[in-house]
Amino acid sequence: RQRVYALCQGYEDLNDHNDLRRDPAFQTAVGQDECLGSSPTLCRLENRVDRVAAVAIHRVFVERFIASYEEPPEELILDFDATDDRVHGEQEGRFFHGYYDTYCFLPLYVFCGDQLLVGYLRPSRIDGARHAWAILALLVRQLRQAWPDVRIIFRGDSGFCRHRMLRWCERHGIGYIAGLTGNPRLQRLIEDDFVQVEKRFKATGEKQRNF
Repeated sequence: RQRVYALCQGYEDLNDHNDLRRDPAFQTAVGQDECLGSSPTLCRLENRVDRVAAVAIHRVFVERFIASYEEPPEELILDFDATDDRVHGEQEGRFFHGYYDTYCFLPLYVFCGDQLLVGYLRPSRIDGARHAWAILALLVRQLRQAWPDVRIIFRGDSGFCRHRMLRWCERHGIGYIAGLTGNPRLQRLIEDDFVQVEKRFKATGEKQRNF
């Protein structure tokens, strides 16, 4: 509770707890009247978190998400996204990422609307879609246990456009919306559309879309 409350207040660094552990407000919040855990103690706590604990934590996220609905939803859109989590020290697992041009982690997030279902910390020297397939399968299983008839749609940018993953979606009745990275074949297919859009833009001076 000490660590979670500190994070909620914006104290991300464990060193902050060298002072916070003596703060009467934090002591009151966790029901203690003496010094709380030191930064080394909290570091040992976090390093004890293993894969089993991580799965259990995320199961609670999904359970709370399910409980937030009074009636079964007809459709759920699961948004997958990978982004950079920059590091400012020599943290274990840090690597340089060429796209973000910095040393960082590459966490995977899954949202449904404004609710977080997954926050999965990963090193940055991996494919951005790494483990997304397994996480989607686990989410689908848990959500369908609660709502067997719900329509589930996977949504992600081109970094998640992997044919095996999309084929799995098709086999299991999961809709998907995935971006496609530009390539010469696609560009040839839409060459005429580009010409039309360019003409309309020159005529109107406004942004154009062609479906």
